[in-house]
Amino acid sequence: MDDITFYAKAFITLLLLVNPLEGIPVFLAGTQQANPLLRSAIARRASIGVTIILLIALFLGNALLTIFSISPGAFQIGGGIILFLIAVQMVLGSGGASFGKMSDGEVNLQFAIVPLAIPIMAGPGAINGAVLYGTRTHSWEGMGILAGVTLLVGLASYISLCAALPLVKYMKETGISIATRVTGLIIAAIAVEMIAHGISAVFGIKAI
Repeated sequence: MDDITFYAKAFITLLLLVNPLEGIPVFLAGTQQANPLLRSAIARRASIGVTIILLIALFLGNALLTIFSISPGAFQIGGGIILFLIAVQMVLGSGGASFGKMSDGEVNLQFAIVPLAIPIMAGPGAINGAVLYGTRTHSWEGMGILAGVTLLVGLASYISLCAALPLVKYMKETGISIATRVTGLIIAAIAVEMIAHGISAVFGIKAI
């Protein structure tokens, strides 16, 4: 049951950090002049880009820590603090970035990677989260499951972007803002738990 809880929490954390709702205004602004086929292609490429970025962080993050002689516990403390600061910004900040309207000639698939996939959706918080969960997994089977979780996050991102138009009409800007702030509160709680686990690993103090 603990394993199931761990992977479920990993999915929720990564999805909240990717936060497709925050990417929706940028996606709509950047594809306003695009036809439905191109808009769908941009959503698909952005989701694939997010998935690849998170997979790289998941599998290579631990190796980078080893190269720089950084213990997983120390990284969890530092990463948890960063996640907490991101959560505070989500709760108190002014919302996501905005981009001007693009003409037909400017709308292209490159927009799906920069800025939509990175840094808006797969930003420092999401990358940091993937590295953190990678450091807490010590078997190839576990990494395989986390890879599957990452693929599900990418799929959820694609579905969210495809549903952008009806979602915005239903939730309005105020609804998306409220959802972002509630998400920030959840991430703050997860960040505190990560810091507690990191302190436990570094100082040998049993986490509550």
